[in-house]
Amino acid sequence: MRLFVSVALAAVLLGCAHKPTGGPVSLRSESVKEDSADLQLDLTYEPKGPRQVELVLKMRVAGIVETNKLVAEVYIKGFNVEGGTTRWDGFVPPRTPQTFRVLLSVAEGFEEATATVMLSRSQDSNQLLREELTFTVDDQGVVHKQ
Repeated sequence: MRLFVSVALAAVLLGCAHKPTGGPVSLRSESVKEDSADLQLDLTYEPKGPRQVELVLKMRVAGIVETNKLVAEVYIKGFNVEGGTTRWDGFVPPRTPQTFRVLLSVAEGFEEATATVMLSRSQDSNQLLREELTFTVDDQGVVHKQ
């Protein structure tokens, strides 16, 4: 009898459990030469809450040479900023990775929104990364890359 109750309770708990998110989805992963530095870039997105998506740009230097001052920006249309910021600037020193993240929500009245992620050098605006992204909202409110 105890076994039956335990199995029934486990089945009920599993049935009520929330479906886990799939985790971050890689959009772009590459190494770029920035002056004398070898810069590793990883751009991901992850659906968060209803109508929300988080964009993350991870930057790290392979080697011992620091980057020049860099500027990362996200230009949006049809999104509201829920967390983080749409601009980051700074250096990427060796052994000190930098992460730029922004949480966006698709604005009410929109079923599609766009975000352009750019990374450039501050001193001469030399572009190191440019990724144009379009997202849509499904019937359950989950944001997907189109």
